[in-house]
Amino acid sequence: MIALSEHRLLRLVVLCALYTAQGIPFGFLTITLATYLAGEGLDSAAIGAIAMAATIPWGFKWVWGPFVDRFGSTRFGRRRPWILAAQTGMIGTLAAMATIPDPAAALPLLTWLVIAHNVFNSLQDVCVDALAVDLLPPEDRGKASGFMYGSKYVGTAIGGAGLSLVVDGIDLRAAFIAMIVLIAAIGLLPLLTRERPAIATGPAHPHDSPGTDAAPPSSIIGLLLAVAAAFARPPAIFTAIAALLATTASGLLSPIGTVLFVQELGWTEVEYATMTGGAAVLAGLGGAVGGGLLADAMGPRRVVAGCSLLLGGLLMSFAWMLETPLLEDRGLLWSYTLLESALLGAINAAFFAVCFGVSRPVVAATQFTAYMALMNLGVALAQGQAGRIELELGTRGAWILAATIQLSVVALMPLTRLKGSETRFSS
Repeated sequence: MIALSEHRLLRLVVLCALYTAQGIPFGFLTITLATYLAGEGLDSAAIGAIAMAATIPWGFKWVWGPFVDRFGSTRFGRRRPWILAAQTGMIGTLAAMATIPDPAAALPLLTWLVIAHNVFNSLQDVCVDALAVDLLPPEDRGKASGFMYGSKYVGTAIGGAGLSLVVDGIDLRAAFIAMIVLIAAIGLLPLLTRERPAIATGPAHPHDSPGTDAAPPSSIIGLLLAVAAAFARPPAIFTAIAALLATTASGLLSPIGTVLFVQELGWTEVEYATMTGGAAVLAGLGGAVGGGLLADAMGPRRVVAGCSLLLGGLLMSFAWMLETPLLEDRGLLWSYTLLESALLGAINAAFFAVCFGVSRPVVAATQFTAYMALMNLGVALAQGQAGRIELELGTRGAWILAATIQLSVVALMPLTRLKGSETRFSS
């Protein structure tokens, strides 16, 4: 088998493909299925509950970290067996969802299956992120973060705009079957490759040497001590706070925006899904790739701060626009949506690079996953509270709150820099 550690391009392809596999069901559940349910008359609270079910397991995916860090196979790879097991679970839960005749009439069952699916999807994410920390040298992390997160946007576009056309042209079950086929095909990549040559059992990537902290902990107690040491540093703590807030605004506005466009502004389901799951996802892809490249050139913290400042201003502008005739201008709404998605893509990709730099290889799955889990937890909590916040603050108030949260990320970025190890990458 080909070893990913020895092939720079191939490992990037595999990492990106696995991120695409994560994005396909995410796009389907949060865009295609959400739009379908909105068309069936469900309100923002019900849609927010489904979106929360798709996101909440990601907020607790840190639970997987110690197991992935501690247990692996010398023969089959430290991360690879976990990735294959996770993909099997993803396929099984999608197959179960495909058997539900009318999802709108079986929301409790659908919700539990969505949760179960995302438990497996989040497990795969933990393993892929840890694999990236293991194999990517520092000089590749910014651009790799951009391409990886951009690949998730590609998957989201397939699951959103692409599968919405399948639903419109055939039915919902056909979309589930298409997802299963796509994820199974991507699963062949980790099945037919390995992390490192069979004789390599020591360093996680070429920049490590035997005996460094890249070696797996020998016990659970040793792992917990290493995790505690990793999170004891102030930059690690501030990175965790930033992770919780970085994408909370998008989680809050997603279900509210779906109801606003479909039920209040009269957009058709296909029209809205095409914009948010197609063009906007492609804009997010461009933002993610661009953000990753800028992270290597300028430093990821500057990119996160700058894009958060722009996004906060954009959300404030939309809040003002909500009570003006400009809301009827579809071209302006398309421009807003595309710019918002591009900025979010850049923020996510650059923040990935921030977290890569702060994480210690010895506890890569646990520490990096904790940051990603906090990002998803912030989104999930915001989605779950979207209906209540809209009821209490109104639609304009929700957008102003989201803008304020996004602007707070700017102040946190300087506090996430590691002292004594400042490089161009960690700026």
